[in-house]
Amino acid sequence: MVQYFITYSVQTGKEMEHEEWLRRVGLPFWERQPGFRGLHAFSTLIGDGPDWVLEVEFASAEDLVRALASEEAQRVLETFEHMVRDLETKVLQPAAL
Repeated sequence: MVQYFITYSVQTGKEMEHEEWLRRVGLPFWERQPGFRGLHAFSTLIGDGPDWVLEVEFASAEDLVRALASEEAQRVLETFEHMVRDLETKVLQPAAL
């Protein structure tokens, strides 16, 4: 299992468009991908840093890499990038403690 974290802030004036995009484009894209296990969206309540954190969970790193390499992912990302700033991503796996 791996988690793909996407952190970003929404450009001023794009808040409504962003939330609509998440419901109509972003979530449906992830749900169609093989190995998809779930998505959690968080918006900052208290603290500094990005406005949003999306956590997308996949069964394996291979499933995630395949999803991100698709032509559809490139089109989805292009529509997303015009409404956000300070975009960062990382892939995490559970740590054994």
